[in-house]
Amino acid sequence: MNLCTSLIFNHRFVFVCICFFTLPIFSQNNDSTNYTLRVGDISVSGNKITKKNIITRELPFNSGDTINFNSIDAVALRAQQNIFNTQLFIYDSVRYVMDVNSKTVDFNIKVKERWYIIPAPIFEIQDRNFNQWWKTKDLFRINYGLALDWTNFTGHRDNLSMIVRRGYSEKYGIAYSLPYINKAQTIGLSASYAYGRNNEVAYKTEDNVLYFHRDYKKYMREQHEAKVGVNIRNHLYQRSAVELLYSYIHVNDTIEKLNPDFFGNRRTEVGYFSLQYRYGYDKRDNKPYPLKGWTIDLAIIKDGLNFVYDESLNYMYVTLSARKYTPLSKRFYMANQIKARYINTDYQPYYFNRALGYNNDYIRGYEYFVMDGQNFAFVKNTLRYKLVRQHIVEIKNLKRFSQFTTIPYAVYLTLNGDVGYVQDQFYGKKNSLSNSWQYGYGLGLDFVTYYDLVLRFEYTFNKQKQSGFFISMSAGI
Repeated sequence: MNLCTSLIFNHRFVFVCICFFTLPIFSQNNDSTNYTLRVGDISVSGNKITKKNIITRELPFNSGDTINFNSIDAVALRAQQNIFNTQLFIYDSVRYVMDVNSKTVDFNIKVKERWYIIPAPIFEIQDRNFNQWWKTKDLFRINYGLALDWTNFTGHRDNLSMIVRRGYSEKYGIAYSLPYINKAQTIGLSASYAYGRNNEVAYKTEDNVLYFHRDYKKYMREQHEAKVGVNIRNHLYQRSAVELLYSYIHVNDTIEKLNPDFFGNRRTEVGYFSLQYRYGYDKRDNKPYPLKGWTIDLAIIKDGLNFVYDESLNYMYVTLSARKYTPLSKRFYMANQIKARYINTDYQPYYFNRALGYNNDYIRGYEYFVMDGQNFAFVKNTLRYKLVRQHIVEIKNLKRFSQFTTIPYAVYLTLNGDVGYVQDQFYGKKNSLSNSWQYGYGLGLDFVTYYDLVLRFEYTFNKQKQSGFFISMSAGI
């Protein structure tokens, strides 16, 4: 059964799609009052580094605009959420003062900036997730080094990052992004370069498990990657980007002997250009851990542009993702995601044949497995219960480091259920989880705190009647 037929006729996917799209997410305000106020002064305080125009760029109003009297509270809250979602501040507040006689309203914005220069020592595991590493506790698969992440580099929300990483996966790189280069603050630029190398490479997948080859004396893989991009933001919640990437990857002859199809046609190297278009619409109340709102992400990527001789890659793929977050009551919240990818290719080398199990694209309950393939679709659902409402703790003994004195935290109990399908027409015979529907479900506990940190603890079951306790550091949806 091909993927299209499965998506149409499989009752599980139809059921979860109906649930996804029929949950209540829209509300309407039928108040027809015509009483409006004109926006007067907009003041900003607490921004020692961040330029004022970077903050006011996030407001859903400008001086001189008119706002319906009954909508002011909602508009002020939306402005506060937008500013917080820049991820430049520990917290912010948006207050307003109305003058009924002149029918004007002034806004006062107060922010508390984060610590922007973070020279962070690197000590991290290289496996796909913590749970996979914990099975072996292999100290060889540890990275160490130093990363400099300078957010808000000049106060214009630009980012400068550098990395020197040793250990299992060496990486040396630099990246810079400037969100706005024009007066209207709608066009930005980005550029990056990175070099990496490994002593170990996953050279094949069997029974949905990665097989590795390791050589302590030789590098099994080396990669150069350079990228430049143009970013466009014409709408407050809408972004798009066009990026040109060049990547060159070389593997040791041993990898080609272990898997002649690693790069295809017994190649030991591949170099190619990639043209990438990305679009996003994001209207969530809180990006690290949303409780209300929705977001859509679209990526159209063409690998292989024939700019250099025999790029060996020539395919295009489209990925579409939609997420929504619905408050059900004061303590209950629903989070849903649906994501799918389609590739138009007649052949896919093993190295590029990745689908679920990498990064945040996975079905909960399958943390120990990967599902390689070309096309995929999955739905993720989480019911959240606010076990501990958000509290803010002030540590008075750290006055010299004011960016760390404010610690917000909240705790949520979760009920999770995911279902997905991966189509692999080239290597699926050796991997039983591909070309069939898989699902997982379980309970979890989410701890949300400052600097976008989310700790997720889950106990999950899957279709194969396997279960386990898993730890993650993201919201999951």
